[in-house]
Formats: sequence, C-alpha cells, structure tokens
Amino acid sequence: MGEAMTQVLEVADHLQTLAVQADILSFIYESELDQGRELAWLLRKVKALSIRARLYM
Repeated sequence: MGEAMTQVLEVADHLQTLAVQADILSFIYESELDQGRELAWLLRKVKALSIRARLYM
C-alpha cells in the first residue's frame, strides 16, 4: 500500500508540473488560430486534472 501511495504522489507531482507548463503554453497560444485555442483548451484540462490530483495527496 505504501508503494502505491508513493506512486500516486509522484503522479500528482508530475501533474502539478504539467499544470504550470500548461498555464504558460495556454497563455501563449490563446491568441493564435483555432488550433492554438484547441491546444489551450487541452492544457486547461491538464491543469484541472492536476488540481483534482491534489485531493489525493
């Protein structure tokens, strides 16, 4: 059980890192064409997952 918790914490930490990167990229691409807006939407989803993962930390 301890190893599983460690892995969950590592995944949550990784998601948090991705969320920061997603914020930066979404800011850059929001003003671009439709593809950029789609990418920004996906990156916001990554951020939302990161926030949800914190509940399990």
